[in-house]
Amino acid sequence: MIGAIILAAGQSARMGVPKALLRLRERTFLETILDTCAQIGLGPVVVVLGLDDDKILASLQLDRVIATRSRDLEAGPIGSIQAGIAQLNQTVDGAVVWHVDRPHVLPETVRLLVNAFRGGTAQIVLPTYDGSRGHPVLFSRAVFEELLKAPQAEGARSVVRADASRVLEVPVTDPAILEDVNTPEAYRALLKRLETR
Repeated sequence: MIGAIILAAGQSARMGVPKALLRLRERTFLETILDTCAQIGLGPVVVVLGLDDDKILASLQLDRVIATRSRDLEAGPIGSIQAGIAQLNQTVDGAVVWHVDRPHVLPETVRLLVNAFRGGTAQIVLPTYDGSRGHPVLFSRAVFEELLKAPQAEGARSVVRADASRVLEVPVTDPAILEDVNTPEAYRALLKRLETR
C-alpha cells in the first residue's frame, strides 16, 4: 500500500489566497490532487494544513482523507512531511509527497513513480524532466525515520542526498513536475495554457 502526503500548510503569501482552494477547471487544486490519488489507488491520504486553514478543512470530504495540522509552520515543508508521516498507517510501503501548488502534474507521471517503486528496490523515487529533478517524490517507509529527524534547514533534501544509490530518477514528459504555482502570474499562465489543451 502506498499512501500520500499532500502539503497544504503554506501561508500562500505571494498568492494572497490559499492555493489549495484555487480553481483548476471545475475543481480546486486540492480536489484535483485528491482525484488523482484516488485514480491511481493511493491511500491512505493525509492532507497537512496550517493552524488556521479552516476554509480548506471545511472543503474536504473527510471520509476520503486524514486531515492534520503542521505543528511547526516555521519548519516549512519538512514540518508538514513529518506531520503527515505521524498520521500514516505504519503498514504503508511508502508515501508520495505532493505539494498542493502542483495540481497539474499528470496522473501518468505519478503512476510511473509508483510502478517504478513497486518494481524495484529504490527507497526514494523522483521524476525528472529534461534532466532536472521535480515533484512529487515517493519515499519508502524505510526512510520515514530519517525524514522525521531531518534538519529544518535542509529538509527532505538531506535525506535524498544522503545516499545516491537508493534514489531512482524516472524521466517523464511532464514539465509540471518543475512548476510551482505560487504567484498570481503563475496561476494565470497555467489557466491560459490549459485553455489551449
